Amino acid sequence: MAEQYVSAFAVEEARFRAMIGSHDETLVRTAVAAIRPLREAGKLLRATDTGEVERALREIVSGRSTPSRAEGYTWLLELLAPTLGNPVGEVVLPGRGWQDLEGAFRSWGLTTLAQLRGRCWTFPWTDGTQAPEPWPWPFLMLAPLQDLQRIRDELIAFDTDRIHDDYDLLPGGDDDVEEVVPLLDESFPAWVDAALAQGRDLLLIRDGGR
Repeated sequence: MAEQYVSAFAVEEARFRAMIGSHDETLVRTAVAAIRPLREAGKLLRATDTGEVERALREIVSGRSTPSRAEGYTWLLELLAPTLGNPVGEVVLPGRGWQDLEGAFRSWGLTTLAQLRGRCWTFPWTDGTQAPEPWPWPFLMLAPLQDLQRIRDELIAFDTDRIHDDYDLLPGGDDDVEEVVPLLDESFPAWVDAALAQGRDLLLIRDGGR
């Protein structure tokens, strides 16, 4: 069975934006040096080739990112997020179709969370219209600090019994109830609280099977 991995990080979006065209050699060296320990810890799915990582990073810091790059750049974030930010949690979701939760969230009144779920962060593009594709994979979701308390309030007000009642809204139906309940009752609140405590934005990376 395919699995989707969701990793959460407390980050500062401004630090990532500052990379673009910065010519920051220290950042490149720091990120490349982090590959081996993260790979050995089982934290990297894609950013494991030192040469390719360095080439992609240099395109960004030189200000020469290109929409024609076949692999895009989102795969770099599994390396950059723990390098520039702090990991705050992760979860593994069995099966496929987890990108379709946006509709369920809206039905349950989790409006801000639904907006986060359906909006791809366009790093390293400063203008969303430059992104080479609207649904890249891995898929990045960035919740700005100013939205986090609103997400937290929605989660506090949400009755998770509705998940059992509305299981037909889930990608796998009744089989997914036991995955979504802790996702909304435990994981998301913990990630949001951690980012709020640090005064940072919340970055979620979805990878694995779609």
